[in-house]
Amino acid sequence: MLKKNGTPFTYLIVDDSRFARSSLVRLVEQIGGEVIGEAASGAEALERHAALKPDVVTMDLSLPDVDGIILLRKMISIYPDALIILSSGISHEEVIEEALRAGGEHFISKPLDVEKAKNIIEWVIRASGK
Repeated sequence: MLKKNGTPFTYLIVDDSRFARSSLVRLVEQIGGEVIGEAASGAEALERHAALKPDVVTMDLSLPDVDGIILLRKMISIYPDALIILSSGISHEEVIEEALRAGGEHFISKPLDVEKAKNIIEWVIRASGK
């Protein structure tokens, strides 16, 4: 999917699992997006998010160095225009609801169902109107 100006949406992929990151990179490329950064920790994510200002962030809620909800709030305070899609292998309804209340756009459960994740990302982008 392209932005209204014809350029690809840019993505930051945040996950401590190399396998999950590579799966999401392939998925983003399949839908015509451009991955401009990856991060394996909250500290890396904040640094890259501030420097790169991606259009979309996919972020695992379970990172080794920070609570995902706290990181989400920090990212939104730094660059509020980014669309942040959360993921986790822990799909407790309370956690999902808290993440969405904190500013997440949507939630992708792990293990990753590629077609479902693709549909969620495309839906979030269309709903954003960008």
